[in-house]
Amino acid sequence: MAKLSKTKQDELIYTEINKMLEQFKEISDDKRKLAMRLIERAAFMTITLQILEDNIKSKGPTYLFEQGAQKMIIENPSQKSYNTMINRYTTIYDKLISLLPKEETNKTEDDGFDDFVNGREDV
Repeated sequence: MAKLSKTKQDELIYTEINKMLEQFKEISDDKRKLAMRLIERAAFMTITLQILEDNIKSKGPTYLFEQGAQKMIIENPSQKSYNTMINRYTTIYDKLISLLPKEETNKTEDDGFDDFVNGREDV
């Protein structure tokens, strides 16, 4: 993904918001209203992370910095931004996932453990 116009970025973010709303459709309306800002931020971060990833892939995580006679290898600013943002991105997703309804575990399958424990002779 090369440098994108603001309009194109907004389109991609809007598309990502719609995908995320579909993923989180099981959230109650009250929680969805509260989560909407997180969803918007996560969608923005998804697109921004893709842009940063492309920059890192094309330019590398480090580059040769030259200023006069001084030369040194420094970290690509995109790499620094990516590292910071990916941590916050995972935090947002953790929060959003915690809003999903908990899956009920069905204990209908008998694994035989209770029979084993009950049938065991005391030694």
